[in-house]
Amino acid sequence: MDQTVQHIPRHYGEDGRGNDAWIEDEPVTVERCSVQPLDSAEYLTASADQVVSRWMFFGPSDMGLTAHDLIRVDEDTYEVDGKPGIARALAAFLTHTSAVLKEYTG
Repeated sequence: MDQTVQHIPRHYGEDGRGNDAWIEDEPVTVERCSVQPLDSAEYLTASADQVVSRWMFFGPSDMGLTAHDLIRVDEDTYEVDGKPGIARALAAFLTHTSAVLKEYTG
């Protein structure tokens, strides 16, 4: 796993105007990651053309990734889609975090 990503933790809170909102914490650099393409789908409507792409993420087991967080890779930002998992292994160096990521464009 040779990619370095930015892990952007988020929590639900109050913004500067007193509105409920997702609050992004400072990005944390995480090494030893991999982001691989899964699939994408195009949605055409009378008012918009949108593509939803999904990616598979692999990272260190101790990074603390949650279902609300963002991952930034090479200037692209992805949302964690669902609950990340910790894949356990007999050899500690094989234990890792995995998650599906999604990206909206269009």
